[in-house]
Amino acid sequence: MDNQHYFKKLKKFKKYVKSFVNSRKSGHKEIHSLRVISRELHSLLSDADPFYDRVKKVIKISNKIRDTDVFFEFFLPSLPKKYRNKLEIESIRKYTNKSRKKKIKKLHTYLKSLVVPKSVLFISENNELNFVSGEDLRLDKTQLHKYRIYLKKILAKEKNSVPKNETKIEILTKIKDILGMIHDHYNGLERLNLCDVNAVLLSKIKSFIQEKNERL
Repeated sequence: MDNQHYFKKLKKFKKYVKSFVNSRKSGHKEIHSLRVISRELHSLLSDADPFYDRVKKVIKISNKIRDTDVFFEFFLPSLPKKYRNKLEIESIRKYTNKSRKKKIKKLHTYLKSLVVPKSVLFISENNELNFVSGEDLRLDKTQLHKYRIYLKKILAKEKNSVPKNETKIEILTKIKDILGMIHDHYNGLERLNLCDVNAVLLSKIKSFIQEKNERL
């Protein structure tokens, strides 16, 4: 694949960042779109290029905001009603919204200072990503997150390959989505822990989430 295709991704990123900043976007969908566009470009950049780490920071900040959104959109509604009714939802929402606003401000400040270069170094078409062997797989949060990031990079590369291997893309997407759900579960539990939820209730919710993760 020639670099013209890759440069289109760079232009797409630059255009969206400009629109995001000028319109002071902060909605759930806009944050998600920023993450997707940033991840797609990042997966194509060479880590030898200085812009690689700058895009990575955009992803890192927007991920934290998205984790907050997922907490309210999916994690809390997924809990049994008997647990949700015992949570002080409004207190949790107030605390979380305050934190989200700070992160949005941080994101906009960073994007305003971000200079998108006209030219960058891209990975080569046959560049292989390194990963751990099957024997090294672990199911703790940190390691699962690494697997997920790895899969996203592979998936983005596959989607930009010609011709596309649709079967491989479908399988990788399913695995990525499962790891994403587990990641969201862990983040949800951590957020509840920060909100001083009753210890007994939190323990019950943890057990419920652990069972869900094992079923996945």
